[in-house]
Amino acid sequence: MFHLVCMTCGRTCGDLTVANCPHDGGVLDVRYDSAEIPLQRHLPGIWRYAARLPLTDERHIVSLGEGDTPLLSSSQLGPGISLSRLYFKNEGLNPTGSYKDRIAAVGITYLRQLGRRAWAATSSGNAGASLAAYGARAAVDGYLFTLERAPRAKIAQIMSYGPQVMSVKRLGYDPAAEKATWDNIAALCDANNWLMLITARSNSPQSMEGAKTISYEVCQQLHNEAPDVVYVPVGGGGLLSTIWKGFKEWHAAGYIDGLPRMVAVQPQGCDPITQAWREGRPVQPLDDCASAVSGIILTSPPDGDLVLQDLRESDGWAVSIPDEVTYQAQSELASREGLFVEPAAAVVWAAIKEDRRAGRLGGDEKVVSILTGIGFKDSAAVQRMTDDKPLPMIEASEILHIAP
Repeated sequence: MFHLVCMTCGRTCGDLTVANCPHDGGVLDVRYDSAEIPLQRHLPGIWRYAARLPLTDERHIVSLGEGDTPLLSSSQLGPGISLSRLYFKNEGLNPTGSYKDRIAAVGITYLRQLGRRAWAATSSGNAGASLAAYGARAAVDGYLFTLERAPRAKIAQIMSYGPQVMSVKRLGYDPAAEKATWDNIAALCDANNWLMLITARSNSPQSMEGAKTISYEVCQQLHNEAPDVVYVPVGGGGLLSTIWKGFKEWHAAGYIDGLPRMVAVQPQGCDPITQAWREGRPVQPLDDCASAVSGIILTSPPDGDLVLQDLRESDGWAVSIPDEVTYQAQSELASREGLFVEPAAAVVWAAIKEDRRAGRLGGDEKVVSILTGIGFKDSAAVQRMTDDKPLPMIEASEILHIAP
């Protein structure tokens, strides 16, 4: 069984359906009656960890085969910078192409447990696609409010699943528009008895529990050893915070002896969390966003202060990467590791290179890089990655004269 505890005032919330503490509006943490994590091996993917997910009845589970993504040892990039134990957790191999499927599976399952008929959310692409797919699987209605500048390829994927999709003016680069959107989605859901499924701990603590299964899997794939350092792309901040929670729970269950240091990676030009980390202050909204790395560009990250807390607790740090360096990292992951990821995922490899150059990584650490989404998610970035590559036209007879 599970309950909700306010991370600010420490009170237990009796209503398991709410998103925020009714006393002070604080972020709610999902907690369980036991630290043990017994595996339910008869259930698929992430659901083998059902004992540590907000599930009351297995009959409500909605699954498309999420989880069990590979943890791959770097074959070329890590050795190239004298980092011998670098691993890539390839979340792009989830059913809709990103780690958000873990969150959507839990969120839509939770919606069914509550007996609600529709979900509403905001997303730049990946979360919307996940929620739409799992909502279609569960035969519930969906309403997605997306960023004004969201990549059309991501929106097309969402639309294919059938929810109602609307673009909100200034959403994605105007803090006032972001706050108004979240507030109004919450009001819409309250008025219609729908479930708000924004992928942030401060908005959807129950569904975000799905993301911590990444940590569980990483530890199992490392034969129940903890990584030394974990790099996570950060936009709203919920992924890093939930992954850190997962490592702490796996440690409390007695499966690992230590905990990793967490690294938050943001794009330069839209890095409010990194700026706050460097200046030793709470996160403050930015006036505008000067980055084009879709998926991790939020001027007012809802879980930003949780990330700062987790970085301090884990003895980690934050780093920001220029867009052009991120695009180069995307190309390197594809051409030298065979990993085709979107820029929002490639940003972590760029950060690892920078930290190795700057001496923050010594070279002997066991480093895990979370690759959050597949490369097809951002068609403009794919085009940019291949624009300078020639495609010569030859006669069939010329094939015999090709030399290595």
